Amino acid sequence: MAKKNEAVEVEKQEVAAAEEAAASDLLVDTFWNQYETSLARARQLREVQEEAFMTAFKELVQFNKQYRKSVASLYEQSKKTNLELAKGVMQNISDRKAGKSAEEARAMDYEQVTKQLKEVTMQLEKLALTPVKSAFSIIDQLEDNVEKSAESYLAYARERRAAWQQVTNEYVKQARKVNHQVVDRVSEKSKELVKA
Repeated sequence: MAKKNEAVEVEKQEVAAAEEAAASDLLVDTFWNQYETSLARARQLREVQEEAFMTAFKELVQFNKQYRKSVASLYEQSKKTNLELAKGVMQNISDRKAGKSAEEARAMDYEQVTKQLKEVTMQLEKLALTPVKSAFSIIDQLEDNVEKSAESYLAYARERRAAWQQVTNEYVKQARKVNHQVVDRVSEKSKELVKA
């Protein structure tokens, strides 16, 4: 009977030790699962932020291009309006002078001067517009280069992170394993201490 009681007592201790080990394993697993979940969340958040940055940057570049096109078209519209206005003024002057026969020769000279003035005006407008077009072209190229550089950098950073992610995942596995081993050793030593 004494042996039976001892066997029951040993069995109770083994069950209690198994429950304690299961509880400590559960605690370790819960800790590492939470760590891995937060790590995955941080990685996903970083990816979302990078995508949002690139989307916003591309939208900004597109907006700037449209803005420059609208400024250029506004200038072209202004140029056309000024040209039409100048033609109308010249036509009024020509109509007034056409009524006078003595000044016909002078009107012919006036028309030649007017044509030359229009040509000079057109050349000056082209000269004035050239730096603006060049600046817009340089800005477009610069924005395209910055966009390509940003995309290249993000691709490089993602590749680098992917390589380190494998190392980190392996580290987490090893740390989890070591943590389980430490908890098991502490549990075994505490049982031996209690028995003694």
